[in-house]
Amino acid sequence: VTLVAPLPVTFLLGIGISLLIVFIFLQTLNFWTNHGEYLRVPEVKGKSLQEATALLEKQGFDVIIQDSDFQDTTAPLAVVKQFPDPDATVKVSRTVYLTINRANAPMIDMPNLVGMSFRNAELELRSKGLKLGDTTYVPDIAKNAVKEQNVDGNSIRPGTKIAMGTAVSLVLGAGIGN
Repeated sequence: VTLVAPLPVTFLLGIGISLLIVFIFLQTLNFWTNHGEYLRVPEVKGKSLQEATALLEKQGFDVIIQDSDFQDTTAPLAVVKQFPDPDATVKVSRTVYLTINRANAPMIDMPNLVGMSFRNAELELRSKGLKLGDTTYVPDIAKNAVKEQNVDGNSIRPGTKIAMGTAVSLVLGAGIGN
């Protein structure tokens, strides 16, 4: 004697088991995704890397240093940017990505400013991450044309490696006249 359930009973049993599996899955989904549990991301911009990491980890966030940047107005190894933004509402155990300020200024090639107008030289310095230092004038027919570029009182040749953020002084032509 073979025991075989009628087709409708087998079909209903399969649907019942499928519904039970879907129900169990949906109930455990809340547990795995921390549904309904949110945190506010604190402001860590400007804090040292150690302070920021300690604060974020204390509140339950993971921390990853995503990038580094150089800003001469910010302390070395201080947080420059963060993602997600401060006061954002995020799920528990979210990762906060930090961009920090480099400890050492990157070295760049000194551009050739000689012969440029003062305005173009100033834009070129800014685009390379350099600062404009003192400007002095010497008698010359070309008014406001760069005659010499100096760092710390010494003439500097184009292509010389200098630290980003260095102040470059310019010697400019005074033009003709009084």
